[in-house]
Amino acid sequence: MSPLYRWIAAGVGLLIAGFLVWYFQTIVFYILVAAVLSLMGKPLVNLLCRLRIRGRAVPKWLAAFVTLAVMLVVIYLLAVALIPVVLDQLNRLASFDIDQLTAVLADPITRIEAYVNRFLPDNNFSVYEYIHTRVGPMLASIDIGRSLTSVTVWIVDWVIAIFSVSFITYFFLKDDRLFVEGVVILFPDRYEEGIKRAIGSATTLLMRYFIGICIEMCIKLVCIALPLYLFGIEFDTAVVIGVVAAVLNVIPYIGPLIGAIAGCVIAVLSSAPGGAVETLLIEMLAVFAVFQLIDNIILQPYIYSSSVRAHPLEIFIVILMAGYIAGVWGMLFAIPAYTVIRVFAKEFLNNFRVVRKLTENI
Repeated sequence: MSPLYRWIAAGVGLLIAGFLVWYFQTIVFYILVAAVLSLMGKPLVNLLCRLRIRGRAVPKWLAAFVTLAVMLVVIYLLAVALIPVVLDQLNRLASFDIDQLTAVLADPITRIEAYVNRFLPDNNFSVYEYIHTRVGPMLASIDIGRSLTSVTVWIVDWVIAIFSVSFITYFFLKDDRLFVEGVVILFPDRYEEGIKRAIGSATTLLMRYFIGICIEMCIKLVCIALPLYLFGIEFDTAVVIGVVAAVLNVIPYIGPLIGAIAGCVIAVLSSAPGGAVETLLIEMLAVFAVFQLIDNIILQPYIYSSSVRAHPLEIFIVILMAGYIAGVWGMLFAIPAYTVIRVFAKEFLNNFRVVRKLTENI
């Protein structure tokens, strides 16, 4: 086959593969989630396999089953603990009307109006009017009842997703070569050893990264919810704010900012605070700012830099580029994708100087 025909065949193959990934995107998503869970559960599987019971090693299938069961129990306990709290907050927010909002913010609104009208005396600026004409219709347009009508379909989809991901995760845990072999068969035989080495290196780096992300989320949940509760916010509200902040923190750089803004909004809308609104917001912003300093100085350098062995500036530029290309989703998957690209580049493109420089720490 001539080089031209090879290039045409490769292009057609990529187009077909891209179409199949797009058409079966839900299944691909299940496989990716299962791959991430298997990476996180792999250390426990290895630990169980090293145990000896009456002189016999624990079978790999049993270690994988126990690991999957532990992961499902942890997820179930988190869901049981957090879902009722989140639903309660949603019910509160759904019953919150515009008059309550203006009552809670009465003093700050009065001061803002006086300040603006002092500099613009002919403007007759009114925050109340703006809230009632702009924010009121927006809140009224939220139809909770209509959203709950699709709860049956939502539950069925989640049951299918949980079963599918659990089934795939078990076999990834039981046979860690399954994913590797599935990738290797897509390439010629002469690349087999290199691909296996690259996947092995990428697996180790990604395993450390995802475990670090989970630890960071748990730390942020505690470090945000506990101080807010001590400052007088209701426990349920503090937990919801901590969960929202922890989840959004996964999005690099802009996630913490969005989490802080969302937390402040939830705190103001959930119930009228005991003290001044300004004091509450200042305390909340102080909590978020202090944790963000800890996160930036201690946690993120260890997770983002040490786990994937890349310079912080390098990581920052990659995240910016991914955000420019694919928005928030690009920023979310930037580090895992860049890690895999670096590992494969080191294996197959190490003759280029720039590749050697970028991958010298792997």
